[in-house]
Amino acid sequence: MGDRKVIQSTRFFVTLENAKTKNQTQSREDEEATWQLHIRGLKEADRGCYMCQLNTKPMLSQLGCVDVLVPPDILSSGTSDGEVSVLEGENATLSCKASGRPSPRVFWRREKSDFILVRGVHDPLTQVDNLSGERLELTRVDRRQMGAYLCIARNEVPPAVSKRVNLKVNFPPSAKAPNQLLSSPLDTNVSLICLIEAYPKTINLWMRKEQVIMSGGRYEIDEQGDPDEEWKTTIVLKIRRLEKTDLGEYTCSASSSMGKAEATLRVYEIERATVPNRITSTNSKRLNRGKSKSGQGTMVNRVFHQQVSTPAMQKSTARLIHNNRYATSSTTADPRAPLIKDQGNAFKHNNRNDNHQNLKDRSDASTIIASKRVLPLCLVLFSIVR
Repeated sequence: MGDRKVIQSTRFFVTLENAKTKNQTQSREDEEATWQLHIRGLKEADRGCYMCQLNTKPMLSQLGCVDVLVPPDILSSGTSDGEVSVLEGENATLSCKASGRPSPRVFWRREKSDFILVRGVHDPLTQVDNLSGERLELTRVDRRQMGAYLCIARNEVPPAVSKRVNLKVNFPPSAKAPNQLLSSPLDTNVSLICLIEAYPKTINLWMRKEQVIMSGGRYEIDEQGDPDEEWKTTIVLKIRRLEKTDLGEYTCSASSSMGKAEATLRVYEIERATVPNRITSTNSKRLNRGKSKSGQGTMVNRVFHQQVSTPAMQKSTARLIHNNRYATSSTTADPRAPLIKDQGNAFKHNNRNDNHQNLKDRSDASTIIASKRVLPLCLVLFSIVR
């Protein structure tokens, strides 16, 4: 191999195989054999050409070359550290140096996303599946580009290897309240929500009248981070059994080494909603054939019940039930009919149909009374004529 000689060793050894003897003439015998060189524990340094030499006249030789394939590997030198931190709007460069034989292909992907955001030709961020090359160049970095990037090296020899590089984008905090005005009846639960965007992480507080609100009693503070977008945080203030003293302004505050931001919310009271009512009146009348001692022949009792009105109950109905001593009429009033007072100073609906029915009942009663008076007179006249 080169100017070196291979001798028998633990890693290199030569074997003779398929040895045969040929009888060419009676005085001469020739031998035919195959000599093989074996290499144990092949290393990358063993790559090269080996020569098989026969010390004959003339000398005969034959070359055999070995190429050692090496799986990909990511080198520490020339590769970015595990974390790269930049300010929002600055440029960022992620590097990844790999070795292997054949030379590996290096490309970049986002760890928790199917695409990478890069600046397009007209400057807005565009989505690409992956980017090839040992260097990933990001211009005017946006907070949405923050996250873990994977450098992947791959060639014909498995397995492929990767390295994670975290890109941190620092920017001042911002606070936003989705609902700045919250209305709720008293004795109900209310949740105040504030959205925070910042990196590095902020110290978040709820305040009222310049006093910090702590969890406890009727107050509960919850803070939740976004698993996919680590610069987003949601803080919630929950107030149980809202009281008069809870009404007013609340402030959510977020502060970090990059600055401070606040958002204001206001809680006020609203009255509980009321449902429309339906009034049902029941009149019980006692019918007497003659006059009572007080000179009145009818006793009226009125009972009012309140129920929820429905469209199916907006028509007026009336019925008369006869027995020996009583008659009962039940009327379902139209909710839109006005109320008036009768002679007994009691409220009733001013319904034209009811007035018409009352006039008809009075006419029928007058007819019955007149017939009772005329019948005896007719009998007397009939007896005189006979």
